[in-house]
Amino acid sequence: MQEVFKPNFSTSTYYMLGGVLMIPFLSLLFVLYFASKEEGAMGDIIIIGAIILVIAVILLLCFYMGIYHTMCYKLQEKELILKCSSFSSKIQYEKIKKIEKITDLGYAPVGFMRFPKYLLGGVYFSKYGWITMYATSYRNVLVIETDKKRYGITPNNEEDFLRILNERLKEGGR
Repeated sequence: MQEVFKPNFSTSTYYMLGGVLMIPFLSLLFVLYFASKEEGAMGDIIIIGAIILVIAVILLLCFYMGIYHTMCYKLQEKELILKCSSFSSKIQYEKIKKIEKITDLGYAPVGFMRFPKYLLGGVYFSKYGWITMYATSYRNVLVIETDKKRYGITPNNEEDFLRILNERLKEGGR
């Protein structure tokens, strides 16, 4: 039997990502203003390059906004699946060594995809090292540790999630 849990979603994430979308537009306006003063082909190259870069950034941000609500945690019979669109991680119950709730992961200087309320993929935290995140916050994160990796999640109904996960761990002979 499969149980599906969603993370703690926040509508403020959409406002934040929308605000981030304004940065490429403003950057484009800035480049267009100064490039228009450049004579000849060099100005045209700068303008075309800036437009291509801005379009790429906007498409990437729109992609991340689109997949935000697909994030979920599936407790299946023999494994936990962490999923966000086509990104997924499978954790066999027998591979889980430790589950720990961390109230604040702290500073994250490097990450695949990280915003204040949206973390996806590998993120490096100065206190904890690399954690594969499927989370909507740096705070109140459940960290699931296996032999090779650590995963961070933020289930909406944490108590039920942990209860069912612990049942599955006991059933799995752990």
